[in-house]
Amino acid sequence: MISKERKILLLVEGKSTEVNLFSRIIDCFPEIDIKKDNIIVYNTNLFALNQSLIKEFGNEWNEEEIDFLSFLKSSPNTKGQITNLKNYTSGVDISDFKFTDIFLIFDYERQDPLFDTNRIKKMLSFWNESTENGLLYINYPMIEAYKHLKAPLPDIGYLSKKCTCPMLFSKENKKNKYKQVVGNESSFTDLNNYTRELFRNFVIHNLCKASTITKGTTDISDSIAKQYWENIDYNEILDVENFYSNSKEYGFVYVLATCLFFIPEYNSKLIFEN
Repeated sequence: MISKERKILLLVEGKSTEVNLFSRIIDCFPEIDIKKDNIIVYNTNLFALNQSLIKEFGNEWNEEEIDFLSFLKSSPNTKGQITNLKNYTSGVDISDFKFTDIFLIFDYERQDPLFDTNRIKKMLSFWNESTENGLLYINYPMIEAYKHLKAPLPDIGYLSKKCTCPMLFSKENKKNKYKQVVGNESSFTDLNNYTRELFRNFVIHNLCKASTITKGTTDISDSIAKQYWENIDYNEILDVENFYSNSKEYGFVYVLATCLFFIPEYNSKLIFEN
């Protein structure tokens, strides 16, 4: 559970879906004491971020003791956003303060030409603790996974829901087809209608989905979700996703929104004590 004394920075990939999603989470869970202005947009993907870090610190930056927050404060992608933040009690630039927790929300990006299984594993291992370098949430195959469910809940079909690699690697309009599929299949496309209880259900579904693909469980329940949460292993999830998505022609990505795990990370009672 995150202490109320901490100052949290959310670094997200995009300025639309990610910002809107986390703004709604904050609205539905007023206990989460984060200013919406503390949601910083990087405006490009995980592998572009990696390239920038290589340029700044060298190819093996993940093995060095880099100051990631200082990097963000000086990066053209985020510098202006951070320096424009204010400490709401003192009115001075937030850039003068050290954030105690950093959370990164990025997509898996299996279709990206720079995708590399070893590199993404190194990044996940580097960003493995919010109070140190940061904690990385990878969405499989992308952020829209959070709403890829059907009513009524529980949606047992979510446990086996996949996105095929040909869908991601489609060359039509140089865009993948996953967003279109979610738009057609989801029963929850209007974020304005999301409630606290719906978010709780989504977290339970995704914890049970992670348990299914890594532990072989076959049900959606609070007990399975809680058991998995207590022993969560993000590296194990990534290993499974890397294995099954290895082929562009025949592979697939298990649909999973790990970004929703930020809610129990902040305070597990928000999910498991209803």
